[in-house]
Amino acid sequence: MRLSAWRPVALASLLALAACGPKIEKPPEPESTQVDSLAGVDLNAPLSVIGTEPFWSLSLTERDVTFERPGDEAQVFPRHLFEINKDKSGPKRAELLSNEISLTLIAQTCSDGMSDRVYPLTAEVNFGDEVLKGCATPTTRLESEKP
Repeated sequence: MRLSAWRPVALASLLALAACGPKIEKPPEPESTQVDSLAGVDLNAPLSVIGTEPFWSLSLTERDVTFERPGDEAQVFPRHLFEINKDKSGPKRAELLSNEISLTLIAQTCSDGMSDRVYPLTAEVNFGDEVLKGCATPTTRLESEKP
């Protein structure tokens, strides 16, 4: 009988010790996917970049960057993430760099010089030893504005 008298005391002691242990907290909610943007353009979405004199284009999908010129075979490269460059003076920039091709987008409106269309971003492409200048926009916007 003496042992049963100690049971409530032992149980109360165990509960008191358990309360002193670390609190179990609910894990934090996962953060939503960060969307990088420049001048209101989602840089993770498909983008179209075009240039004239000479004519060329870049198509950026989720996985690839395709470089095209009239008369040449299309060249496809893996797409990398853009890095937003806030340190340079002047307009904000985003850079996509790889061994094959680099693309700099500048938060400055652009005209292709051949139409009345205004693009939200100015583009500069370094491909081999060439520097090509052009304009960039979300692909969905370009497709919706086709004549």
